[in-house]
Amino acid sequence: MPVGPPDGYAKGMRILRALALWVPLAFACGGQAPAPLVGVTPATSLSRTDPAPSATVAAPAPSGHAPKAPVPLAEYFKVRRVPGYSRSGLPLLSFSADETKVAFAADDTGRVDIWVKPVSGEGKAVQVSHVEGFVHSFAFSPREDVLVFEADRGGDELPRLYATDSTGTTFRELVPELPKGRRTQFVEWSKDGATFLYLSNGRDEKAMDLVEYDLKSKKSAIVWEATGSLSFEATSRDHQRFALVDTHSDANSDVYLLDRGQKTPKLLTQHEGDILFQPTGFSNDRKAMLLLSDEGGENTELFSADLASGRRTRVLGEKWDVDGAMHSQTGKYFVTEVNENGTPKMVVTDKDKPVNVPAAPGKGSAWRPLAFSKSDRYLGLTLVSDTVPASSFVADLKTGKVVRLVDPMPESLRDRPMVAGEAVEIPSFDGKKVPAFVYKPTGSGPFPAIIDVHGGPTAQSKRGFSAFRQYAVSKGYVVLVPNVRGSTGYGKSYTRLDNMDLGGGPLKDVVACKRWLVDSAGVAANQVVVMGGSYGGYMALAAEAYAPEEFAANVDFFGVSDLKTLVESFPPYWASRASYIYKKFGDPKNPAHAAYQHDRSPIHFVAQMKRPLLVVQGDKDARVKKDQSDRIVAALKERKVNVHYLVLANEGHGFTKTENNLKALSLTDRFLDRYVFGDASVTDLP
Repeated sequence: MPVGPPDGYAKGMRILRALALWVPLAFACGGQAPAPLVGVTPATSLSRTDPAPSATVAAPAPSGHAPKAPVPLAEYFKVRRVPGYSRSGLPLLSFSADETKVAFAADDTGRVDIWVKPVSGEGKAVQVSHVEGFVHSFAFSPREDVLVFEADRGGDELPRLYATDSTGTTFRELVPELPKGRRTQFVEWSKDGATFLYLSNGRDEKAMDLVEYDLKSKKSAIVWEATGSLSFEATSRDHQRFALVDTHSDANSDVYLLDRGQKTPKLLTQHEGDILFQPTGFSNDRKAMLLLSDEGGENTELFSADLASGRRTRVLGEKWDVDGAMHSQTGKYFVTEVNENGTPKMVVTDKDKPVNVPAAPGKGSAWRPLAFSKSDRYLGLTLVSDTVPASSFVADLKTGKVVRLVDPMPESLRDRPMVAGEAVEIPSFDGKKVPAFVYKPTGSGPFPAIIDVHGGPTAQSKRGFSAFRQYAVSKGYVVLVPNVRGSTGYGKSYTRLDNMDLGGGPLKDVVACKRWLVDSAGVAANQVVVMGGSYGGYMALAAEAYAPEEFAANVDFFGVSDLKTLVESFPPYWASRASYIYKKFGDPKNPAHAAYQHDRSPIHFVAQMKRPLLVVQGDKDARVKKDQSDRIVAALKERKVNVHYLVLANEGHGFTKTENNLKALSLTDRFLDRYVFGDASVTDLP
């Protein structure tokens, strides 16, 4: 599993709510019997808890012409990508040892690479990497001008370690002896910059060992051999104490302390029942460990565990989940982040006194912390907003000044107003409320609508800028972004509602969202589309298979069509999470689970599919293999259902190249023109 930055902050932030968001693609399951599906499914009738058959089910799209957006879609893809965090949840910002420069990520050349510029924000940025896939993380040495980074090729999720400097003139692979098909993952530098820690499955493809690299000798040595279900999660700053996690299920985990040189770790989280524990890092004196846990109730709280006694003390607990916490490099500052209904609330304190950080620019915007500089003078920040594109900033905690490193907005959109999402709660079939953000165009309708379902499902749609979403609203669509049952951020009971119920309760939530749009947002019942990637793609396929009359069309980006083969094809380095995987996805060797996997896999219900479908897939996807899309497309073509298929070469689970993102979403735009607006002039669909 991915490891956090030196302070463990990013790791703690994501792990409880996204224990398998990226590793492994967290479709939920559990131990209960599958609930009835929405439409005509293996259970041949609707249960009394299903939404009543709608009098406003989707009809064929009207015959007409699609409207033109005020600004073409291509202009929205001139918005520069400046991500604060990688797809693994790791921060993409680092300060040089002398604190004069800062490295950050941006896509100036059409793919996200590493750039370096002065901390003042002035001057031209220098590109120091030229990757062929995703940048997973990077960090400057605390001693000299050396930048270590990890990147994969074509999105294959097999990152390798490289080194360069702040000018990009030096470049070398650090572990060239790593066998093909294995991976590394940077952890952190030692204080003196002589060594750094990383994870690797070079010894055993199923085990991510903790390894130390010596820059002088250019040699690696294993510090801890991973075994069984234990995985490394965090280290003390002197690299003498390590936090290990044993994941028992999606609802239960334990944390162990391992002192360097010892073979037997010490259990820190003795408990009864199902409780999740996740370390975020150690105190600077190595006597305590910060833990995120839901042992106090529905939401995640922050605890400090005394390493001698194991006694846990609550540090922070609120109405919402505590997403993360970290100490600064010198220990002067302490940072916490709370997830308030999808919007982060960052608090920086100095000896328990709040530190004033200037407000984030833009309506409803907020900061997320990335990294401190060596002396703690500077704090890297990323902007979170649905009206302003994400960008990286440097806060000077001495002067109180905040500078933006990159202005991502193109000239063509600078004066164009962007729409903020309205937080709503939508009643579902069983009375539970589905939290969602709704983005509305001007006017009174009737509007077409897109229901944009997040990946995961053990994840959450949060506030964040989306170029395609803003474009769609400008064209007249209502865009609804729901957090259906199974989503994180709204209590552990809500997160577990989709256990062994994929394609059931969550799909009913989507149907309820459609009906709310029709009743409350001026949406035309016959112009609603389900769209999503990964788990969101699965939901589009589930809508196609299990609610075939509800939606005008569906859009699937690398979605799962067959749960059984998904589990069977998971990468070997996820082995330490096997109990979690089987608890969430089902075990194909268990007959009861296999029956569930069959009944909730859209590939087995192609005969029920009738609405137009767009499928987009990367050919190097390591999580949802291309076969998942190939099979569903071939089956629909055989039945002569309108299905359109785009395969992007050298792309994985998500697309690295700006041109490929534009290609995929331009096709989506034309697909919707054809099947939502009935525009017969659109004839160039694949």
